[in-house]
Amino acid sequence: MEDEAIKVDVGKIEGEEVAKEVVIAPEEEVKHVKEENIGKEGWKPKTSLGIKVKNGEITTIDEVLDKRWRIMEQEIVDILLPNLQTDLLLIGQAKGKFGGGQRRVFKQTQKKTSEGNKPKFATSAVVGNENGYVGIGYSKSKETVPARERAIRNAKLNVIKISRGCGSWQCGCKEPHSIPFTVEARCGSIRIKIMPAPRGTGLCIERECQKILKLAGIKDVWSKTLGQTRTKLNMINACFEALKKLIEIKAQRGYKETTGVVEGRLETAAKE
Repeated sequence: MEDEAIKVDVGKIEGEEVAKEVVIAPEEEVKHVKEENIGKEGWKPKTSLGIKVKNGEITTIDEVLDKRWRIMEQEIVDILLPNLQTDLLLIGQAKGKFGGGQRRVFKQTQKKTSEGNKPKFATSAVVGNENGYVGIGYSKSKETVPARERAIRNAKLNVIKISRGCGSWQCGCKEPHSIPFTVEARCGSIRIKIMPAPRGTGLCIERECQKILKLAGIKDVWSKTLGQTRTKLNMINACFEALKKLIEIKAQRGYKETTGVVEGRLETAAKE
């Protein structure tokens, strides 16, 4: 770069106007270009899907999810869904008298060996853009920071698209503030039933499931749960399985028009 700068200076000595252009140093221009492309250029994809995303052949997350391609690099989601929000779910519990400890993000377990106790920390994360896309991830490690980072990474790799609408007969506003129909799912002994609710009801569901539905873009639901609901991991997985059924179950065209069903982004559906 220094040799190129010297050549430019020598070739453009004549003329005052040209001399003003020489004031711009080539190093500053290179730094400016690197700062603009640091997010995409610094990533070296290892899969065919990642190469297509980096080259601009795939521009929307819907192309990936509709064809059911497996996402194995979190940078794919970072590029296609740049406005993702992240939150950690309270799956652990602090030590308390008679099991009354406060809920915590990390669930700690210990393995007793001849060398001593070896602790492990587990955590669960949820990501979403509050506009029809959500994902859940789980991870554990010997330290808290790696467990948290891996959980967020796994949540991005498990992103799904959901359907929203106004399936409540009490409302009928045809806006995607709730879900279009009732869905049920099960994990372990827990059974969860999520039902559409009229506008203004809010998220009448367990607290950790509220975080999931909020990041998914759902504002009003009713719910009913059965089983050992204090087992938070099973509760979270059951809620996520119920959300998957919103896109798996196909509704008739007339019902979609009546309930105002939207799949994925609201803007995309409006343009179509």
